Amino acid sequence: MLSVLLLSYIPSAAACETEVGRVPSPTGISPNKDDSIRETVRISKIGQETARFMLWEVLMGANYTEEYIAGEIDQAMITAGSNPNWNSFDTIVASGVNGAIPHGDPDNNGAGPKQVMLGDVVVVDLGARVNDWVSDITRTYIVGATDNFTIIDSYMAVYDAQNLTFPVIEAGTPAWVPDDIARTHITERGYGDLFIHSLGHGFGVCVHEPPLLSSGTDDPLFGLTYNQQPLMVWDAVTVEPGIYHDGWFGIRIEDDFLVNAEGHEFLSEDIPRDLDWFMILPGDYENASMAPDTEEGGVRSVPAVGIIESLLLCSVVAVFTRRRMDGEE
Repeated sequence: MLSVLLLSYIPSAAACETEVGRVPSPTGISPNKDDSIRETVRISKIGQETARFMLWEVLMGANYTEEYIAGEIDQAMITAGSNPNWNSFDTIVASGVNGAIPHGDPDNNGAGPKQVMLGDVVVVDLGARVNDWVSDITRTYIVGATDNFTIIDSYMAVYDAQNLTFPVIEAGTPAWVPDDIARTHITERGYGDLFIHSLGHGFGVCVHEPPLLSSGTDDPLFGLTYNQQPLMVWDAVTVEPGIYHDGWFGIRIEDDFLVNAEGHEFLSEDIPRDLDWFMILPGDYENASMAPDTEEGGVRSVPAVGIIESLLLCSVVAVFTRRRMDGEE
């Protein structure tokens, strides 16, 4: 009987029911939703910064697996205040061909034994949990420089499509409208058949809740059913267009919004998402400490690299990445 009463506090969407494996608290869902979600986004920024730095370490010679990077991200977010006992969802680190699968390696909860390699495009999807409430934020990176047209054009198509939706994220907008705007743009750029999920979804206690930002179909990936309800004040929603090149790489950029009476609050606006942030270069962290501990299956120690060495390595990376990507095309 107690379990039934406690579960009554949990949102009733089917997706939510499948995700809640633990009752959040004996006192029910905490009421301070907006402030809690704002804090989860602050923590998620730390998670993304951790991910990008570790990918830079890969660029500089570290031997990291997807699983190891995901574990370090999780620990960084827990240290920053995320719930250590009830995560938002399993952190996804999907590199290279795994990034072409929206939720990464399906056999390893989105982050498996694959080693992240020089030239990989890497999708990092993460969230924190504070006072029962969650966040859900994705950034995509490339380990090294590239001038590959398909990679850069795909990234900018997703980036531009996302930007086009922001003005309509407000109360009263039918939930299908932002999806239609983003999907139309991605289709016009030539990637329409590679945008294989809905634009976004609601989130709260569970990472996938109504409304579904869809142009008219259910979304098994999010576990949500299409509905025609408008966005409402106090909705928390994601906007996450994506392009997935099967067998090669994927691109997704995901941000969190609170819908309010004035329009919306762009919660994750200060987490960079432009092309410069996407492309990780040797000079990005050249003054950072470079001495990770060696762990079995995880990393190897990497020597510090000077400015001259960084410039030389940058040239090598650019040539290597271009040859690799051109060959894969």
